[in-house]
Amino acid sequence: MTLDDLLAVPYEEDGRSQHGADCYGLTRLARVHLFGKPWMPAYGEVSGSDKKALTNAVRQEAANFYESRPHAGAIAAAWRGNLCTHIAIVVEVDGKPMILETNEPGGADHGPRLVGLRPFEQRFLRVVYYDD
Repeated sequence: MTLDDLLAVPYEEDGRSQHGADCYGLTRLARVHLFGKPWMPAYGEVSGSDKKALTNAVRQEAANFYESRPHAGAIAAAWRGNLCTHIAIVVEVDGKPMILETNEPGGADHGPRLVGLRPFEQRFLRVVYYDD
């Protein structure tokens, strides 16, 4: 699966596969297929619209990661106050770091897309990057 393939994955609320993925599902797919990293748990029971459950899942998984600078393969966890509201992954396009994301739960309906680091970070109070 290539970056172009991931950009073609339709947005699906609570989706975890190449047939449809939410922000966490797309991040999981990208980690494995673009960077050869291990699968993260599916957390199929956690809905992206349930910010408290999403935050608890991110905090649980963060124990297996370290905070890092933004670089290809790093997970971008977006925070508003004490809640994680969105998750994405850093990819490299023409030597430049970009964010691969899909719809933010409760946000605009745009499907998978590439966004610059700065515009992504400006949408949130805080973005923390994680790697393993």
